Formats: sequence, structure tokens, C-alpha cells
Amino acid sequence: MRKSIRISIVEYLKEKLSPLKSETMLTIFSIVLMLVVIVFISGVTYILTTENPIPIAFLSGGAIRVFLWSINAQSHAETIVVALYYLMGTGGVWLYLNAATRPYNPRTTKYMLFFSFLLILLAGIGIYTAYLAKFTPP
Repeated sequence: MRKSIRISIVEYLKEKLSPLKSETMLTIFSIVLMLVVIVFISGVTYILTTENPIPIAFLSGGAIRVFLWSINAQSHAETIVVALYYLMGTGGVWLYLNAATRPYNPRTTKYMLFFSFLLILLAGIGIYTAYLAKFTPP
């Protein structure tokens, strides 16, 4: 009688990612994984699966609208802008973590903390204004 050995997903991933034991490979893997997650969170799946994607909305009178005013529609430009905002926020968090874990130079740490706050603030304001633009009719 054969006994099937079941392993958990953590053990499976640990086994498959064992060649990534160097810090450089783990950093590269983390950055690639972060970029993939940001692309999917920003809405690329809708752009890839919709039948008639809208690159950008041109309104009467010559106005251009990046954020479409419907929850059921998304433009290509909206996906790119939201991905950039998420990337800014992630960069701010990464900068903050670097400043918090490497406090050997106070001046560098101070600048890293300032710019991390600035990136997170600008990303938050950008996402908030994008949300307002999304749900404000023309």
C-alpha cells in the first residue's frame, strides 16, 4: 500500500525556492514579485480581459478624461496612473524600511525618512484624487 506524502505549500515553496538563497537573488525575486503584484492590483486584468478597452476618454469640447466615471469601465491610462501611484507608495515604504533598519548614518537616515514620508504622502493624495475623479461625473 502506497502512502502519499502531503507537504504544505510553505514546504513546497521552500523546496522550489532553495536556489534563491543568496541575498541578491532574494532581492531580485522580491522586486519582481512586487512589480507583478502592483501590475495586477492596478487593474491590468480588466484591460486584458475586456472586449473593447478604452485607451483614454475624449469629451466634447476637447477635454480629455483619464479616469472613466463608471465602476464598470477602466482606461489604459487609468491603469498606468494607478500603477505609478502604487509604485510611489511602495517605494516610500521601502525607503522607510531601509532608513529604519540601517541607522548607521543619521544624516542619510533623516533624508530617507523625509523622502519616504513625501513619497507615501504624494501616493496617498494621488490615489485619493484618482478616486474622486473616478466617481465624479463630467
